Amino acid sequence: MVDLLLFTFLLIRAAVAASCADGNTIQFRVGNCTIRSPNEPEVQSWGAEVALNNERTICMVPSTVLNDTFLTTTSLCQSSEQLKVHQVDMTPAQCASRRGGPVSADKFKGVPLSNLVQNPGWTLLNNTIEDAVEVSMQLSRQAITTTVGLITKGQNSAASHLGLATDSSILKVLKGQGLIVARSFGLNVGSQSVQSPRGGSLVLGGYDQGSVANPFLHEFPIPQNDRLQDRHCPLQAELTGLTLEIKMANASETESRDIFSKSTGITVCVEPYDNLFRLPSETLSALLGYVNQTTEQRTHLVPVTEYADELVNLEPGLVYRRSSGEFNAALRFTINDKMTVEVPFHELQRPLRGLDSNGAAVLNTSYNELQIFGDPAPGNAPVLGKAFLSQVYLFVDYDAGKFYMAPLNSEAGAVLPVATGTCPSGGLTATEKGLIALGAVLGALVLAILAWAIYRWRRRRNPRINGTEAQAMDHSPGNATSGAQNRSVVGTGQFPSRNRSREMQDTLSQNSAAGADSGFAIGHAPFGHLSRQSVETGRSYESPPHRPTHTGIV
Repeated sequence: MVDLLLFTFLLIRAAVAASCADGNTIQFRVGNCTIRSPNEPEVQSWGAEVALNNERTICMVPSTVLNDTFLTTTSLCQSSEQLKVHQVDMTPAQCASRRGGPVSADKFKGVPLSNLVQNPGWTLLNNTIEDAVEVSMQLSRQAITTTVGLITKGQNSAASHLGLATDSSILKVLKGQGLIVARSFGLNVGSQSVQSPRGGSLVLGGYDQGSVANPFLHEFPIPQNDRLQDRHCPLQAELTGLTLEIKMANASETESRDIFSKSTGITVCVEPYDNLFRLPSETLSALLGYVNQTTEQRTHLVPVTEYADELVNLEPGLVYRRSSGEFNAALRFTINDKMTVEVPFHELQRPLRGLDSNGAAVLNTSYNELQIFGDPAPGNAPVLGKAFLSQVYLFVDYDAGKFYMAPLNSEAGAVLPVATGTCPSGGLTATEKGLIALGAVLGALVLAILAWAIYRWRRRRNPRINGTEAQAMDHSPGNATSGAQNRSVVGTGQFPSRNRSREMQDTLSQNSAAGADSGFAIGHAPFGHLSRQSVETGRSYESPPHRPTHTGIV
């Protein structure tokens, strides 16, 4: 029994270790997503497609603003107040695409708000949390049940948030169920440029090796206090240089213009939920001055209301008429004095893009837009968003307390996932304990059945007679007399005389010899093809097969 339990334990531990060594990750395609639902306008948005309760698909944007996942709801697209954004009235179809496919709150089971973890990054942005529900989320090939918040009002967000902040509930659930080994994720946001668009990927529990052009040489600590000015941000870095690389209108050479250098370095937030660069007011003013100098005529930024009849701009940048000329420049960022990232011209500037009245993504080529937020950074917290990350692969490992950035391989093909984290060791998990308990019950049942089968077998091969001590019967031909003599003695209640005993002993000796020839033995079960130990104990004494265990980093 002990051997069987030990063998079961080794099998379980080997299976867990093998699973860890195999490297569990969950992968998403990230990019433009189109969602079609019966009797609803077509949704055109950006992010990762996620199915809810095996029926409704929405588009979710990775976010380090929130620990919990937050879903946009249909109430955001119903009232005239909710349909107004950036002083522009949206149609319900435009609102649906902006929100990534809002859901109906009554389709889910409500749960107490206390089921959510703390989300300080949400409340600091003047948002409220009013409802929480339980939902089944299809994350790639894995389905998990978790608690999510519902966004029922407010304009400080667009699509649903896939919460990946420091205390991410989704990463905790996935790790707790053994679907990933570490609370980590890797993100390639792709590119939203018009000239060179490309899709990206999101890997939970690891990163995409194919998206990394060079090893992760740039490591950054995740601060315990992740508050940056008036917002929470777990991914912080020091911006020690910002330079414009300008190709002048009538010159073939490139001229560098420093917007600021190390002496005026600032702490910035790396946030994939935001699209644009969000700069402090002084930096934004300096940049605008250079924009005016590099265009053919003084640039006049236009308000969102000028083009609102044609499209809704979801996150307005610096928009100017194309007739003002091209902003032929790149932005070079220096991070922590050791990492340089250059955002090329086609990522920094593009034709104006937005949503038409049907919620479809369209371009208005009469205008150009720089991917720089038109107002100073909200909360005075500068942000490097998806325009910056179009050139950088981001890997975040909360278990290690670090995040990493590396040059992005813009020609990455299929995802090559690499899991991170250390395989479980030491004490048993709750799952392993449950499996061992089940193995013990099944092992006891198997042993009981085996013992009963051996007992029945022995009865058939060596029957007892009249409830007394069994005597072996010689079934060989010509020995019937001896058998009759045995039967005449057993059960008489009298001891045989000395002569009779001698005859009995002779008879038993004959029977013993005959039994040896036929595979029988006096007083024991037949052992013709089994070892004595095997029959008496009901198990083999051979050692269980050795199963390798796996430990270490995967």
